[in-house]
Amino acid sequence: MSKKAVLVCMSAAAVLALPMCQEFDGPPAAGMVTSVDPVADALLAKAREYRAAGKLGREIDTLKKVALNHPLAPHADEARLMLGKAYERKKDYREAFTQYGKLLDRYPQSPLYTEALNSQLAMAMAAAQGKLKVPVMGGLWKSDMEASKVIEWLRAIIDKAPYNDMSATASSILAGYLVDLKRDEEARMEYARLVEKYPDSVYAPGAQLMVAELWANSRTRGENNLVNISNAREAYEEFNLRFPGHKDSAKAQQQVSNMKSLLVKQQLEVGKYYLNRSREYTSAVFCFEDVIRQRAVNPAAAKEAEGLLARARALAGSKK
Repeated sequence: MSKKAVLVCMSAAAVLALPMCQEFDGPPAAGMVTSVDPVADALLAKAREYRAAGKLGREIDTLKKVALNHPLAPHADEARLMLGKAYERKKDYREAFTQYGKLLDRYPQSPLYTEALNSQLAMAMAAAQGKLKVPVMGGLWKSDMEASKVIEWLRAIIDKAPYNDMSATASSILAGYLVDLKRDEEARMEYARLVEKYPDSVYAPGAQLMVAELWANSRTRGENNLVNISNAREAYEEFNLRFPGHKDSAKAQQQVSNMKSLLVKQQLEVGKYYLNRSREYTSAVFCFEDVIRQRAVNPAAAKEAEGLLARARALAGSKK
């Protein structure tokens, strides 16, 4: 036999050996899934017997044999789903999520895909609500799932179902979870992403309102008050443009008026800063005059600006 023939035979043998000896990454190539695998079927049947008998450890060990040694068997996807559920019953939530994820990655055409994704979403939602307790310090006590893992899970679900209602659900849960963590900027960005990617989702109107409210709540932080208030006003206006006739339209319109009033109030504060702190009297005059022009928006601010304008003009004139 020639060297070339030997190499061809060795390569063929390696391919045939794959289902029995190692895992593979990614979905199987067309034609690689076997039509029958009696060994894998027998193992699955045995795993079901162990589950019925409450022998969780043996069930997991048997399912792992299918997953590891028979990844191209016709029911390999079912083995992964069963393995995920078994780890959930064991309360090993990280491994359960991983096993569901392997089904999603390796068997994207499986009829079990949606069930696996739903299982992941239910776990992630429970973790975000503090309902999944995990052992810490060698199992001395249990605590909530760490925030980084919850966020990782939710982002994985969003990526796996980018055009699915489930993805919008995960995005909404993630944004709310980030609010609970007081990571408002990240939450606002996630809400905005939800609105852009899933404008027809039932979560979109609430997400747009949250974008506006998070901008409004950030108005007292840092030195960007004017920008934050302006962004809040635009976000409320966008809500009414995107969702005309929504039950919260009146609330959004009232908030637009509130933000406009706050902008005028902030302009007054800027003028007072120029007048009393930086002594840039001409700039103070411009600010007070602008506030007075917007009397209809904020009458109280306009009245205060009138009382300060004469002084600012006098000081500006004396400085020339």
